[in-house]
Amino acid sequence: MAEVCRLDWHIAPFRADRWLDFWEPAAAKMPAYGASSWSLTRSLDDPLAFQQTSIWENRSDFERYWYSDEIAKAREAIIDLYDIPLLPAWHTLVLAE
Repeated sequence: MAEVCRLDWHIAPFRADRWLDFWEPAAAKMPAYGASSWSLTRSLDDPLAFQQTSIWENRSDFERYWYSDEIAKAREAIIDLYDIPLLPAWHTLVLAE
């Protein structure tokens, strides 16, 4: 059964565009690690809030992505651009079209 991983990013003021420039290439690598789909959305009400959602058949594939050298380096590059802590939230995919 597919699992959905959600990351809620809250970016520091005046850094959202810079964060997006740095993080988009890292987020786009998720399919290479096994994600069947992914998205990155930005809140209309709070432009500093982003939500990254991805669907995985195996949670271990996400962990392989998240802890890979290239994504760890990408996270290091943006460490001062977002509020900590950043914890993945897992959901079971119930319905999808």
